[in-house]
Amino acid sequence: MFVNGKEEKIIEKIHEIIGLNKEVIQKKFYDNIKKFRDYKIKKILLISSSYDYFKLDEEGKLNPLLSEWTSFVGEENPLSIVHLETGEECIERLKKEDFDLIIIFNKPTDTSIVELSKSVRNITNAPIALLSSDPSELSRIFKYNKEIISKAFTWNGDRNIIISIVHYFEDFINIQRASPTDFKRVILLIEDSIQHYSTCLSLLNEEIYKYLKAILNEKLSYEQKAIRFKRRPFVLHTDDFDEAIEFFEKYNKDLIFIITDNYIEKEYGRREIGKEIVKRAKEKNPNLPILIQSSEPVSREELKSEKIKFIKKNAPNLKVVLKKFIRKNLGQTEIKIKDSKGKDLRIKGIDEFEKVLKSLEDDIVFRYAKQNTFSEWLKSICEIELSSKCLSIENQAENPKSLKNQLINLLEDYNYSVNKSLISIFSRRYEEPSIKLYRIGEGALGGKARGLAFIAKLISEYGLDNIFPNLKITIPRSLVISTDIFDAFMENNNLYDLDFYNLPDHRIAAKFMKAELPATIIGDLRAFIKKTKKPLIVRSSGLLEDSLMQPFAGIYESVIFPNESWEEDVRFQEICNSIKYVYASTFFEKARTYIKNIPKNISDEKMAIIIQEAVGLKHENYFYPTISGVAKSYNYYPFPSCKPEDGIVYMALGLGKYIVEGGRSYAFCPEKPKISLYGTSKDYLKYSQVKYYALNLKPVYRFTNFDEEVALELLDIDVAKKQGILDKIASTYIPEDDKIYPGIYDNGYTVIDFAPIIKYEAIPLVKAIRLLLKISEIALRNPVEIEFAVNIPKEENNKAELFLLQIRSMMPLEKRIDIDIDKIPKEKTIVNGEISLGNGVVRGIKDIIYVDQNTFDLLNSTQVVNQIKNMNKKLMEENKPYILIGPGRWGSADPYLGIPVIWSDIAGVRVIVETPYKERHIDPSQGSHFFHDMMASNTLYLITKRIEDVNWEWLREQRVVEDTEFIKHVETQKALKTIVDGKISKGIIIIDE
Repeated sequence: MFVNGKEEKIIEKIHEIIGLNKEVIQKKFYDNIKKFRDYKIKKILLISSSYDYFKLDEEGKLNPLLSEWTSFVGEENPLSIVHLETGEECIERLKKEDFDLIIIFNKPTDTSIVELSKSVRNITNAPIALLSSDPSELSRIFKYNKEIISKAFTWNGDRNIIISIVHYFEDFINIQRASPTDFKRVILLIEDSIQHYSTCLSLLNEEIYKYLKAILNEKLSYEQKAIRFKRRPFVLHTDDFDEAIEFFEKYNKDLIFIITDNYIEKEYGRREIGKEIVKRAKEKNPNLPILIQSSEPVSREELKSEKIKFIKKNAPNLKVVLKKFIRKNLGQTEIKIKDSKGKDLRIKGIDEFEKVLKSLEDDIVFRYAKQNTFSEWLKSICEIELSSKCLSIENQAENPKSLKNQLINLLEDYNYSVNKSLISIFSRRYEEPSIKLYRIGEGALGGKARGLAFIAKLISEYGLDNIFPNLKITIPRSLVISTDIFDAFMENNNLYDLDFYNLPDHRIAAKFMKAELPATIIGDLRAFIKKTKKPLIVRSSGLLEDSLMQPFAGIYESVIFPNESWEEDVRFQEICNSIKYVYASTFFEKARTYIKNIPKNISDEKMAIIIQEAVGLKHENYFYPTISGVAKSYNYYPFPSCKPEDGIVYMALGLGKYIVEGGRSYAFCPEKPKISLYGTSKDYLKYSQVKYYALNLKPVYRFTNFDEEVALELLDIDVAKKQGILDKIASTYIPEDDKIYPGIYDNGYTVIDFAPIIKYEAIPLVKAIRLLLKISEIALRNPVEIEFAVNIPKEENNKAELFLLQIRSMMPLEKRIDIDIDKIPKEKTIVNGEISLGNGVVRGIKDIIYVDQNTFDLLNSTQVVNQIKNMNKKLMEENKPYILIGPGRWGSADPYLGIPVIWSDIAGVRVIVETPYKERHIDPSQGSHFFHDMMASNTLYLITKRIEDVNWEWLREQRVVEDTEFIKHVETQKALKTIVDGKISKGIIIIDE
């Protein structure tokens, strides 16, 4: 099976990072996503008279018939038919348009069937099928024109023949494309009478349709239905003796039954195909069911076998016998067994199978298993891999109790592997622990939910969930309420009539709180809240939000609550109010402003909701994950010895809100995690995390205030220390040694540096993050950002869990730099940054603070700090962002290398420029704590190599607002534009014209 370039790269990356054998990875990939039965006929050109077409369509019944088959798996492009009446129209249409199949129904009015077929064949290689109500004429035409006409069928007054024609060609082509190792179930029809094989094909399709309806029940997800649908039986027909023998020999292990004529006409006489097939079946497949239909008597002694049936073609009950034979041998769609009390039990699905197994006595399960009852049923409902494993247990297990336990374990593993990456329709039972994603509604999932589904699929397809022995990779269990529920909520409560632009946020929220959720979801929400008592977070998932190319993080609200009350009604009310509040945030001022600026329209947004089990562990009255983090595959502020494409990871103790708000998180490069990105040991201590967010589990219910912080508490890290959480993620700074040691010690200061994990690999978290970043970037063909959380249990024997919360592109369309910096004329450039950090465009700035190169000396660098600090304070009070220009390392601890400001001294800056000091180039200030603050604020950073890279003359011409001995604050007449292209690490400042 062919693997495309993208999958090959992902497999290569898994091999490179983990060392897993490529063949093993490739097998997982094949097992999960290989293409099978992918040839489909979608467009048919039908040539017939108006009356013949009327017979087929009969007041619009044809199109619904065609869509019946595709409705099993919800295909968006069902079969379509273009009807034309003349051969001339047909030829003209074929010259302009491609078709997958041409059907000629009886003779056209302006030409013969043969002449039209020849003309069609000169234009296209698509199959040509003849359909006629005159069997004798049809046989004569087809017999002498088989090199032009692909197949002939008779019209028996049943429009289902169109489906039979389509499936005949699809099956014939798809089975040739299939690999010999692919699982196939094949029905072989051997018949040379066009009348009889047309009838048989229609009956076969009719029974297969009923069989599919039984095994593709509504409980299955789309993916499960698609797999079973693709694995439906192939129907192969031949009217040739030699081809019949060839098909039998080639597919004898795949055959489920054969329907055959007893004699087939050949050029050199009649051949007894029925007898020959029976003879070969006895040798190679003695249990193969065979039905022989013939116009003449058949010697029953020669064909004696329980598996061989015979029927005369002219028998009045021919169709009844054919249907019964087909239905019986397609396979069981359910199991019928008796329990110890003689009660009949029916098993129609795998979920029922597991329940019944657990309830039955060991010896009853053993008896049925030894008859291969379970494996045969699983095979007949197209669960092939599961059937194979089940058969192995049935044949090998000797102890009834052991056999039953093995079967139950097999089903539990199956349910987990199948359901973990699927979005299943929510069932009020909500019992299957392996299903991670449920949905309510038929609308869109929204950006966040799509991202969650994408990453779950990636984990499943490449078997990443258990790829590490002591770290499980997964997603939180989530319920998605799709956008059609939002539409119904808005319309039912007339909320679109509100004047959102003239209402404050609290008034909008109050209006939404009074509104009623659609009645269609109330029962599902009650069932959901009844089944879970874990803390919940209600998140937005807008169509625009966090889509792979739109950065909407933090624009809408989310609500987190303990969900611990014993009163189910209270918890139900809490979740309903949370949903309504998140809906309301679609129209809050922050969202309206953002959407207007991107530019989009508020009416473009539709809101889905994700109700998610919060990630964390319970510690006394608090709930929080051991680690929260954000990982980026591309770092616009690369550290020394790291490249931009090496990425960056930020981690913190507790809930991720701490990182989002710019708290003191720990940063490292996933490609070189052991390289320190900080300064001295004291720097680690000074800038280490000291607070963290946790969910307070004490029941607090406030329906009027739905700020996320209502249930959150900012704790001192000593709380986590007392709870024994820090042993696995922290180190201790010992002042006497001026060193940091991994672990917690009493005679020092705690440093949250995750050294046990990052440096000493207590769990393979760094390797897992690196792998996920690389393969996600390959899959999306874009740099990615992943939000995650980690639970590290206190018990040594339990696996740590890495939960992936969200994935999005780092390169939204509006932040892509489409200006060629190198082509901008030098005379228009104010600053030319040969090395630049960050990515994006900053516009509208008119204020510049710059260090006067004529008066400044590094001996005075400490003096300059307070002067800059005072100017920064004034500009921040006036809400004026500014550009800062000066020599050497900004934020350097060494005053002889640059100006030793700390970030709070220049917090209002949007663009920083480093210049050489008196023709002497000093290495850029990357790697310090100052640098981390700059990254967190997305400040653009330009580094010049030569004095002339800054237009000093132009700067001196600008209006001076304030100056000191060493620095000047100037205001430009026209606004400036700063452009930094993160992909080439270059930047410029120009006048914004």
